[in-house]
Amino acid sequence: MQLFGLEIAPGPFVIGMAIIMAMLASVAVALFRAYLYICRPNQLLIVSGKKHRLPSGETLNFTVIAAGRHWQVPYLQTVKTMDLRLIPIELTVIKVLSNGGIPLDVHAIANVKITTDPRYVHNAVERFLDLPPENIKLAAKQTLEGVLRGVLAQLTPEQVNQDRIEFANQLLEITSDDFSKMGLHLDTLKILRVEDEAQYLVNIGRTQIANAIRDAENAESQASQEVVQAEAAARQMAEVAQKQAEIGIAQKRNQLRALVGQLEGNAQSVEREATVAAQQARAEAEQELQEVRQQLETKRLYAEVVLPAEAARKAAELVAEGEAAPRRELGAANAEVMKQMAEALAAAGPQAREMFVLSQLDTLVAQIASRVKNINLGKVQLVDSGDGKSLAALAASYPAAVISVLGTLKELTGVDVAMLLAGGGK
Repeated sequence: MQLFGLEIAPGPFVIGMAIIMAMLASVAVALFRAYLYICRPNQLLIVSGKKHRLPSGETLNFTVIAAGRHWQVPYLQTVKTMDLRLIPIELTVIKVLSNGGIPLDVHAIANVKITTDPRYVHNAVERFLDLPPENIKLAAKQTLEGVLRGVLAQLTPEQVNQDRIEFANQLLEITSDDFSKMGLHLDTLKILRVEDEAQYLVNIGRTQIANAIRDAENAESQASQEVVQAEAAARQMAEVAQKQAEIGIAQKRNQLRALVGQLEGNAQSVEREATVAAQQARAEAEQELQEVRQQLETKRLYAEVVLPAEAARKAAELVAEGEAAPRRELGAANAEVMKQMAEALAAAGPQAREMFVLSQLDTLVAQIASRVKNINLGKVQLVDSGDGKSLAALAASYPAAVISVLGTLKELTGVDVAMLLAGGGK
């Protein structure tokens, strides 16, 4: 490889070029880091050489960057930083005359920082750029002490001591303009102590304590008197209430007795009425029971006597009708036979009746014999008058019975069977 007419090996050339490129890159990174500024949250970037126009129309030769980053133009711009962190300041003013001529010692603490308000931040740049924080602290402390003395001259010791919040608010309000001109911001202000060599505040406190003790004692005494009066009034009211309660109790007892008597009378009346009603109800129930028993007995007799009797009567009637039916039929048949026999006898002439009786003679004799045969004699005692006729009369009673039966037959048929048997007829 030829470079400017010289032969160069490829390997060393490549290595040299790489080294040169690395050196150039390192220089570029170093320049980049040297001229690139990043604004942190607790600082401001002050760029000199770059003009900035304010809202009022004024033109400044620097620019304040509160956030972001800035690339510095070499040799044309300079970049510096300002710290935004709080600066604590202890304030002590001694023997400051307050309203009323009482010298006071006030101890307070304040926190001050560079403002970030675009309207006033350039004031801080103009006054405190490149100065140490002690200068900012001293300027703020002197301003606060002056304002503090001015405010104390307008307030009484009581106002300073009692309303410290209002005192601090007044300080903040008054210092606002002065701090804005310096580009500072009063973040907090706290009053720690308010003292005086003359012990005015202590005496005020003692007086107030004494007044408070006096008021407390008076209040306690008044409260004790009120308690005594209230106890007496309550005792009197209690006695009156007790008397009224006793009277009311007595009245209620009398009313209770009257009510109890009335209730007892009503109860006795109700009890008597209930007894009478119960007796009447019992009598009515007994009467109803007797009626029910009578009805039951009637129904029982009807069921046990009348119904069986009627049933027996109907049964007897049915049996009699059943038994009489053959007899009626037999009687009707016999009547028909007798009618036909009478007609036959009438047709046969005068001798027909006797002939019929004679044809039935065996039957008639058998009937007569059965009548006489059924007569049984047991032990017979005869009382004879001595003529012997009693025994003959007893013996003759059998033929007399036969003759009586034959006489009855004659009355029925009109045929003298005894005469026919004796041969008295033909």
